[in-house]
Amino acid sequence: MTMATDQQRQSAPGETLAPSPAVAHHEGRRRARPRLWHHDYLHLRPLAADLRHVLGHARGEPRGAAEPWRILDLGCGASPYREFFPAALAAYVRVDLDSTASPEVIARGESLPFAEATFDGILATQVLQFTDEPQAVVAEIRRLTRPGGRVWLTCHGAWPREGTTPENRYGEPDLERLFSAFERVTVTAEGGYLGLPFALFNLAMREGVRAAERRFGRAALLLRLVAVPCFLAANLMGRLLERLAAAGPLRPFLAHLDRSLSMNYLVVAERGA
Repeated sequence: MTMATDQQRQSAPGETLAPSPAVAHHEGRRRARPRLWHHDYLHLRPLAADLRHVLGHARGEPRGAAEPWRILDLGCGASPYREFFPAALAAYVRVDLDSTASPEVIARGESLPFAEATFDGILATQVLQFTDEPQAVVAEIRRLTRPGGRVWLTCHGAWPREGTTPENRYGEPDLERLFSAFERVTVTAEGGYLGLPFALFNLAMREGVRAAERRFGRAALLLRLVAVPCFLAANLMGRLLERLAAAGPLRPFLAHLDRSLSMNYLVVAERGA
């Protein structure tokens, strides 16, 4: 879920496009339901689990149980976490710069074409690190959030950069400062030190398979059969260490180590009534 780069085709800000349900469903299912044999399982699993929990509570407040929420999905990509919201919503507006994601509105996060306090909730997953002006994006998010409304934002912590597009990285203190204008803010670390080496191993193997396919064509497709068991083994080892950090005799040591380096962060912020 990225905002478009200079190399991607962009449409004019404010242009309305027809969504692509088939594409959104396919990509959304993979990200929302990561499997042990996926290369990015250790990276996506904590995000999906916590987002399922917090987004599932997007009902009742702040508009009252009789009024479903209005949601903005900023930097929507394929909207992988749409299914985590309650089925009954007043509106679900998808915004991105990349026209190939078929957003309903194309706009920059620093300047969104909506009136103040339009939305009850704003979701922005893995977008902030790609923005040129993160302070302006967070200020715009707050402007569009109704009093009593909530924001759910995720971003990379310790994770390799993708391609040639400049990317920012954040820690817990950075995110707390960025969201200091909100009345209630919680920052949760997602995926820690213990799972990171296995996640990076999987990422390196996936990139190696892709490079071989580009060089040797269909002859390299057999490498996928080798990669999947490796993904599975690495993910199982990573999950075992994560479980030992959560419970057991080694918990005091492993839990501290695991928290020292996080793959992602989840910010839940609320604008005061």
